Amino acid sequence: MTGKKSAASKAKPGQTQADCYHDSERLLKTYRDVRWNLKLSMEYHRQDFETEYGMSITEYLDDVYAAGIEFAGTKLEHHANSIKRTAEMLKLIDTAAHLIRENNSEGEALYWILYYTYFSPLKLRDVDEIIERVQMHIPYVTKDTYYRHRKKAIKIFSSVLWGFTTKSEIDVLDAFV
Repeated sequence: MTGKKSAASKAKPGQTQADCYHDSERLLKTYRDVRWNLKLSMEYHRQDFETEYGMSITEYLDDVYAAGIEFAGTKLEHHANSIKRTAEMLKLIDTAAHLIRENNSEGEALYWILYYTYFSPLKLRDVDEIIERVQMHIPYVTKDTYYRHRKKAIKIFSSVLWGFTTKSEIDVLDAFV
């Protein structure tokens, strides 16, 4: 155990675990891999489908819809829904990052720190390389400043992202998805 209180112990009366605790830093650390895996999965399924059916998924779906056939409960529907859910979550993450950039007084700096730390397609070697890249957009970033701003960026990112995804904000979630 890391010494942190468990999610259950942080819950207020009447509040469920899912509503009271989210590990945003862990989510951010997996972002790059999830995006990569989504691209691979989409390409794999595209190739697999074209090999099996001799046409693109779009052509197939056009034919299915024109014939009035439903594919509910099929393997194709399962894969499509899985890819869709992952893509929607990635879109929410991207939207939260851009909202911080556009609306927070320190948004530009926080955005670039999040971008080079978690979102950029290539994972940078170390903090010094991240700082070097951030300095192309925001001058005078030191290691201390980087760590302070990263912590702040994660906290703000968390409040923006999970604010969209709570039950009380479902309309906002629907608007972005």
